[in-house]
Amino acid sequence: MSRFYYHPELNHSTTLALSREESLHLKVNRIQPDNEILLSDGNGNLYSGIFKGFISQIAHVEVIGRIKKEVNAYQLFVWQPLLKNWSRLDWLIEKLVEIGVTDIGIFYSERCTHDHISITKVNRLRKIIIEASKQSGRIVFPTLKLAENWYDFLAQCRGTHLNTIIGDFGSSESITDYLKNLNLSSLQIVVGPEGDFNDDEKEQLQSLPHARFLKFSNQILRSETATLYASIVCITSLESKHENCH
Repeated sequence: MSRFYYHPELNHSTTLALSREESLHLKVNRIQPDNEILLSDGNGNLYSGIFKGFISQIAHVEVIGRIKKEVNAYQLFVWQPLLKNWSRLDWLIEKLVEIGVTDIGIFYSERCTHDHISITKVNRLRKIIIEASKQSGRIVFPTLKLAENWYDFLAQCRGTHLNTIIGDFGSSESITDYLKNLNLSSLQIVVGPEGDFNDDEKEQLQSLPHARFLKFSNQILRSETATLYASIVCITSLESKHENCH
């Protein structure tokens, strides 16, 4: 897909101002006034527009009309605990967007080094999602969910009503074997923190509807590596089943 610019609120036949970041991107790309550009609201809508020029370094665009509506072919909700190294979390979020994860959740458990995430870091993650979506040509941006505490995390997991895959290195059943016999278009992945879940947490996770503890790999993986690996395996399965149905 050709490069597009992001604005959260797009309507037919209106003139709008892009954000400072998007205006800078448009300037770097040397787009000239009266040229047509593409715009997306991140909700699956792709619009055409005419770049009218800069006013105080802010790009103004006349929206012409919607040219495409897209929906996700599957749903993969991935829950990642807070990591000790914030830059590793940034990296993971970027990669999850690039490979096609549809929903990303951040939660805290007892063995996490951090017990909260600041609004500044949350805003940074949202920017990473926008930029990674644009880079990979996704006009349906992944959602970002935050769990306030462990019990809120459990409640949100239940609220998705999805089959839940929980990483467990000691499980005798592998994620690949489990997915072979599963004919679903939606899944939820939960990965443990760097010190793994404690026994009480595992028991509570086991009580989730349609929860299954599965071994991701024969190697011991870091938390963020396990998340990325399991996500790739699940997306491969979900995409394959979607293609076979069409």
